[in-house]
Amino acid sequence: MMSRRINGFTLVELLIALVLMGLVMMLLFGGLRLSTRSWDSNDRYQQQVAEQFQLQQLLRYLVSQARNQRVRGPGGEVSLAFMGAADELVFVAPGRASEPDDSLYWYRLFMSDQQEQSALVLQARPYEEAEWVDWEMLFSPGELTAEGEEVLIEEYALMSLPTAQLELSYWEQPDQFLVSQADWIDQLQLPRLVEFRVLTPDAEVSARSWPPLAIVLEEYSHALRQR
Repeated sequence: MMSRRINGFTLVELLIALVLMGLVMMLLFGGLRLSTRSWDSNDRYQQQVAEQFQLQQLLRYLVSQARNQRVRGPGGEVSLAFMGAADELVFVAPGRASEPDDSLYWYRLFMSDQQEQSALVLQARPYEEAEWVDWEMLFSPGELTAEGEEVLIEEYALMSLPTAQLELSYWEQPDQFLVSQADWIDQLQLPRLVEFRVLTPDAEVSARSWPPLAIVLEEYSHALRQR
């Protein structure tokens, strides 16, 4: 009687097949994980771009409507209701769309340091006609109105970045050319344009997180379009 030989895998062949299968699965899993990270990174970047666009639109809307109001200082001196420093901006503009058209607010934009993070902060408080303005006390807690009531100061953290600085510049047009200067203090009229820059130690992060934003004030926008 003839015996039949049964062909099959040896233990060594089976182990080799399992090792090869494990390597293939590892490569597939690594590629899937890399794709997932890339997708998540792209989602975060798109979200960052959308938030940045919304924030810049808000700043463009507020600053462009800065009003050419006059206020009196503690000594009775008359000044423009606009104080532009190299790292801080204070101005008067309309309030929310839901409020009456003649409602005006003081606004202050500055960079606040909180531990290892820097935050672009917007403060707002009501504007009163013929009020006496002390620039150093304008947004100090506990300020009182003419009626003796405490001024309500609202504060919003608009954007957070590690160790960032706000750099502002102001443009005027004494002749046919625009000229930049580092501040706009004790001026008789509003600047033509305000430029925002947010700087971090990493220039690439600065450019990606916050490209330069130039805002033409509404008072001059028509005149500039005519040139």
